[in-house]
Amino acid sequence: MTRFNLYLVVGLLFGAILAILIAEDSGYVLLRWRGWQLETSIWLAMGLLLSLVVSLTLLWRFCRSTLLIPMRLRHWLGLRSALGAQRRTDKGLAAFFEGRWDVAESALRKVHPSETRTLLHPLYTAIAAYRKGQHDQAKALLSSAEAGGDTPKHLVLMARAECHLAMEAYDQARQALGGLTGSEQALPRSKKLLAQVAYAQKQWVELIGLTTDLRGGHQLPEMLLDIWEREAYCALLSDESRSAKELLTLWRQVPAVLKEEGSEAWAIVTRNLVSRAEWDLLQKGLIERLRDYYDTASMDAVHAFPERQGAKLQKALRRWLDKDLDGQCHAALAYIAEQDGRTEEAGALWQQAYSLGKLPRFAMQWSRWLRQEGDEARAGVIEQEALCQLKAP
Repeated sequence: MTRFNLYLVVGLLFGAILAILIAEDSGYVLLRWRGWQLETSIWLAMGLLLSLVVSLTLLWRFCRSTLLIPMRLRHWLGLRSALGAQRRTDKGLAAFFEGRWDVAESALRKVHPSETRTLLHPLYTAIAAYRKGQHDQAKALLSSAEAGGDTPKHLVLMARAECHLAMEAYDQARQALGGLTGSEQALPRSKKLLAQVAYAQKQWVELIGLTTDLRGGHQLPEMLLDIWEREAYCALLSDESRSAKELLTLWRQVPAVLKEEGSEAWAIVTRNLVSRAEWDLLQKGLIERLRDYYDTASMDAVHAFPERQGAKLQKALRRWLDKDLDGQCHAALAYIAEQDGRTEEAGALWQQAYSLGKLPRFAMQWSRWLRQEGDEARAGVIEQEALCQLKAP
């Protein structure tokens, strides 16, 4: 509106100056050709010449829009064609959002290229056709959009990758995404597609980096990202080709949410270190873990140590004695005490473990200790209780 007012003021000033000049001296023009003669003022002649130029320009544009591009003739005749194209576009995009691929593909395909109001028309049409099952048509539409040059190339590549993902053609999807530049791969949708490909191809290191970038971007559900991240770390921690030191270093990089009590990732770490007999690293990892968390996996790992290898764990374990509700901490300390030759202490700890946990394995350990001490009768009673527990439904 401000620009219009400026043009209006300038036009009025120019008109006022022109009127003053005409009033001062209208000028004189004489045109003669053969027997024909025209006498007029110079201002009127200039006005007629300007009107002729404007008329010829409008006529040229009219002929160009109606004769060279027939579709535009309908636009010139009225608004019905434009409104119809807009309705078809809206119908197609709404159907695409609803997941009705057949309706979306049909409606968007009926929009003539000259009626297209958005650069994304070919992409939506291609994706709808692909999900409808018309794969060849979708590929042709994407190739045409890429060759036309109007649709940005990186959008075509992302649409092509999404189509390949829908058909589980992960190698082709990665190839399409590989055509993106570094800045284009940093786009949120590109990262989403790359993460889907990385998960399908089990590229766990790449997936971990992408899930970190995708958080908070609303491209994928946070719950799904949590599942992918947990699965990726568990797979890497299970990798036997990694050295034990690399394994422990990777564990320290695991997000805090995956390190909570009962962590599946920690259980994998302990099993991996036990299978390799990496007792020093396992002991170091257990001491760090027991500062904050009490896990069944940690207690089970203690029982895997060979003779006197787990002696340094006693201090870390004793801080959990008051919170031991299932007897596992007492059992772990009893195991270490037996290895150190502290028989009386081991017996008391086995008894306490059984009274807390009532587990058959605790009963068997305590009965074994009782038999070693010569108390056969009491050992038999404990074993009978354990058998009854095993037989109970």
